[in-house]
Amino acid sequence: MVSFDPRNRQLRARNFRHMLMTLAICGMTSEIPWSSAGLAQQTRAAQRQPGSSAALNQAKKLIQNGDPQGALALLQRADLSASDAADIHTMKGICFAVLGKPVESAAEFDQAIALRPNYAPTYLSSGLAFASFDNLDLALARLSTAMRLDPQLPGVRYNYALVLSRAGKFEESEKNVDLELANKGPRTEPPLELWRLKARDAYYQKKWTDTIDSYGKVLELQPDWAEAYAATGEALFSLNRNHESMAALTKAVSLDPGDGSSHLFLGRLYQDAGNQDQALQELEAAHRLRPGDREPIYRLFRIYNGKGDKVNANHLKKELEDLLASNRAESDSEAKAIVLNNTGIELEKNGDFTAALEHYDQAAKTDVTNVVFQRNAALLLCRMGRTQEALRRLRDILSLDPDDAETLQILAVANELAAGTDATKKQALPPAQASHF
Repeated sequence: MVSFDPRNRQLRARNFRHMLMTLAICGMTSEIPWSSAGLAQQTRAAQRQPGSSAALNQAKKLIQNGDPQGALALLQRADLSASDAADIHTMKGICFAVLGKPVESAAEFDQAIALRPNYAPTYLSSGLAFASFDNLDLALARLSTAMRLDPQLPGVRYNYALVLSRAGKFEESEKNVDLELANKGPRTEPPLELWRLKARDAYYQKKWTDTIDSYGKVLELQPDWAEAYAATGEALFSLNRNHESMAALTKAVSLDPGDGSSHLFLGRLYQDAGNQDQALQELEAAHRLRPGDREPIYRLFRIYNGKGDKVNANHLKKELEDLLASNRAESDSEAKAIVLNNTGIELEKNGDFTAALEHYDQAAKTDVTNVVFQRNAALLLCRMGRTQEALRRLRDILSLDPDDAETLQILAVANELAAGTDATKKQALPPAQASHF
């Protein structure tokens, strides 16, 4: 299974820093309103420190104008004995985070929390600061505290879900997005952003029907978004809905011709349909756009070899060998794939089907030349009742090797299971095949 890497757009550090600036500008980090007053006039004889409330307002304005260093310099002179000292520490924490200084930022937020331990906005800002430095565990701890203290705080659940997704906790992220979508209260983010996050969470969980439905909602709000068509196309491909998949993927590459992943899926569909010329065109595009990806190279090799074009076949075979040898970490791909496959078998025996399927998929991606791993994945999908996905995997194998006897045997059983005529046919499925060094 090839994930759509161009669309893997989990938030980067700078995105969270931008959110911090937005929070500061909107006043979510404190209850102090905006002020348009300028800095107090200073005299050479006796420079008066600006009032702390005025300093906070001026600092927000400086951050808005892209000057966190100036805001920090102003806050350093503010009166920390005043009643709003916690807000000053919070704003300094934001400034340090935007300036990329994690230790100083954390120290300021800790002081703010010590002064006001039950104030949810400080935990929200602190959580985003930690997220901006990729300290996701602490970010989640602070954001969860903010949500516990004030579940209705605008932005808190959405940002919590964002960080959960970035941490790979897609199921929990999706649950929080669903709660936010159901929430009728005020929010800081538009529905489009919530549906985008939900769609990506569903995609990474391989919940293909939910992926299609959620990206459908996204397209209602943002038509002609290439990512939505690409992800929908992959989901339809995985569900063996080939014609719909081809339509979505064709739309995706028309909107984003540089999307190598969608070209690859189109190549696989055309190869399965026996349209080798169109498959070559799409696979060549995928290879050009993803030169380090072994799958399009191997598929091109099989097509050219089948056509008797030894010149191109040999060139691609050497390219694949060179690619494996060029990176020591990848040179033992066969051994890595065997370990992944055999671990998947043990996980399947223990009833952890989700982890087993992930291991089979990783093995198939690590060694694209060995069909055993895809076959084991197809067998497991049959046992899980996901027969259309199993059929897709089996047809993918047969597009490379139409005479693979074991795959044809499993395909016959899978077709009967998909027809729903006899559920006992699962017993006729062979066991997963172990690999050996």
